[in-house]
Amino acid sequence: MSKVRFLYVGAVLLALALVAAARTACAADAGNPADDRQQVLIEVLQSDAPKATKAITCKQLALCGTAKAVPALAPLLADAELASWARIPLEVIPDPEADAALRDAMGQVTGRLLIGVINSIGVRGDAGAVEALAARLKDRDAEVASAAAVALGKIGGPAAAKPLETALAGASPDVRSAAAEGLVLCAEKSLNAGNQADAVKWYDLIRQADVPRQRIVEGTRGAILARGSAGLPLLIEQLRADDREMFYIGLRTARELGTPEVTKAVIEELGRLRQPRPEAPETPVLKSARYGAGDQWADVTAKLAAAMSNHQLSIVVSNDLAGDPAPSQVKSLQVTYSLGDEEKTVTVAENETLQLGEAGPEDDPRMVPLIYALGDLGHPAALPVVLEAARDGSWRTRVAAVRVLGQIGDASAVPVLVEAAQAAGELGQRALESLDRLEGEAIDKAISAGLGQVSGPTKAVLIQVVGSRGIQSAVPQLLEAADSDDEPVRLAALNALGMTVGFDQLDKLIQRLVEPKDAQEADVARTALLLACTRMPDRNATASKLLAAMPGTPVDRKVALLELVGAVAGEKAIAGMAAAARSDEDALCDAASRLLGEWMSPDAAPVLLDLAKTLEDEKYKLRALRGYLRIARQFDVPIDERTAMCGETLQIAWRPDEKKLALEVLARFPTAEGLSLAVPCVRDAALRPEAGETALAIAAKVLDADPAAVAAAMKAMIEAGGERSEIDRAKALMDQAALKAAG
Repeated sequence: MSKVRFLYVGAVLLALALVAAARTACAADAGNPADDRQQVLIEVLQSDAPKATKAITCKQLALCGTAKAVPALAPLLADAELASWARIPLEVIPDPEADAALRDAMGQVTGRLLIGVINSIGVRGDAGAVEALAARLKDRDAEVASAAAVALGKIGGPAAAKPLETALAGASPDVRSAAAEGLVLCAEKSLNAGNQADAVKWYDLIRQADVPRQRIVEGTRGAILARGSAGLPLLIEQLRADDREMFYIGLRTARELGTPEVTKAVIEELGRLRQPRPEAPETPVLKSARYGAGDQWADVTAKLAAAMSNHQLSIVVSNDLAGDPAPSQVKSLQVTYSLGDEEKTVTVAENETLQLGEAGPEDDPRMVPLIYALGDLGHPAALPVVLEAARDGSWRTRVAAVRVLGQIGDASAVPVLVEAAQAAGELGQRALESLDRLEGEAIDKAISAGLGQVSGPTKAVLIQVVGSRGIQSAVPQLLEAADSDDEPVRLAALNALGMTVGFDQLDKLIQRLVEPKDAQEADVARTALLLACTRMPDRNATASKLLAAMPGTPVDRKVALLELVGAVAGEKAIAGMAAAARSDEDALCDAASRLLGEWMSPDAAPVLLDLAKTLEDEKYKLRALRGYLRIARQFDVPIDERTAMCGETLQIAWRPDEKKLALEVLARFPTAEGLSLAVPCVRDAALRPEAGETALAIAAKVLDADPAAVAAAMKAMIEAGGERSEIDRAKALMDQAALKAAG
């Protein structure tokens, strides 16, 4: 090891030893004198210890340092490598000696060291340093002057604020910004102390000063908050400002104030910006769209339809539409649409822009953030104006309003949200989310009452909301709608029944699966039944209802019912599966054996074992056996039961593959009983390698617990013969077992 490396390692070891000693010292009983608790640390700082050690020691003094440590720390403030470490304890030592040391250092250090000392004075809030800090506001180093300004702000009070006021008016731009920051801190401390007048004065000085915009913003926010309700005119001034940043600081401050008067002011601003909206232009109906060239085209109808539904009516024709369907060729977009009674087809060349109809006039862009602010303020007085915006605003305004209705809406919002929910894209999605978000029995009643008053797409949307909210009182109306000739209404009702129907009406939903009008209805009914059945409190009763519907039902419906039975699970479900597995209908045997093989609890094991023993069809017999073995391998069952299951498998399995799987399980869960099952398999040539390895692995693991069993098993294995290496291992284990048994 080199000399340098040796010295480095030695320094590290010394540091660790000193830190350990420091911790012991700092952790001494409270009854010991302070000198005994920190003397070791002080001596380290006054020694020739490496600087790395001294740095760690400074951190330790932050935990237990007192005035006595200050003389050892103060000289380090002039050390470029240790100054920041020394300031850590000096910032937290509660004694005035620490303040004095930092004040003295202000006259002894320069540059970055001086800035660090000033920052620490600010952290301590040392009022005794105000005069010295005020003098530093005129320092030729702008960074030093700026640090002094912020430190004065952290100290606070009129004495600290006065030099900051002077600097705000006449210092250099950089220092003026820091002076404004310091005055913000002074104002905050003053306001927290209940001195509103000083806070208002300083905030006003800041927002009227020649300082960077960020400081103006901070001053304006503070001036409004400090005035309280008297700050409303200033708040409204910001809400009407053409400057975007000042407008948003007005919104932020409105949220912070949060009073009813603020809500009223925001409502009035929204009303002032709202203009009568002309009739929206007729929207084209997209028929088809494709992008490409020659004989290479990609269908982009869905992509353009989604863009239109989200009010994106200007589309640049490029590969972003569908990749590059016609490489090395100039492509185009062909769109067919109808407008009124007229159908048109237009072709737009690559890199040109397609305008998908005329966008209606947009509201003032400030309306959307004002609406969101009303939502956050949460006052009921805002509801009428938000409802109006949700009904009659531009697209973006409506999206914002329907989202906010989910925060502040009541039953009166339901019709507006239902209408909006019929729109495609984000508007419809936000409306559905708000309908689902609103809480209370009154909302449920309003939604249920609306079901009997609407039809067509509106009814389908309302039914969807009933389902997502789980309004069980609407089940009679849903059952009626499930017989509707209107397919969207009928399918929506079936789906909603899955989330609302009770056990007493479950038969009616089962019947829709058994006798569907078409394949689509069968799929919806199956999904709804799955939702409903898994909600039912009594699994056995639910499984019984499903099984009772199977006789006389077409086989594909029987299979669907059987799959639902499998999802319900429970004793009745397992018994029903066992009966189906013995059915004369092959499709039922196939489904039942598959479902039992995938069962998610160990209680299917006895049925699977019985089927594996008694079924005649080898395909299903094997499936049952592997399902039984899967439970032994994967589920948490008592180890003696697991071992017994492996023994059953070894006894009835007719293929080596399943016997090898059983041996693998025995090896993973070793017992003396498992060892006695594995050893006889050594005599089977098809199992010899796996059985031998399993027996040896188990023997090694159970040797201590049952040496007699290991000795007997290894003897039998040796007598069976085999590979020399295995015989040698068996002999070694037998010898070890004999020694343990003898000892």
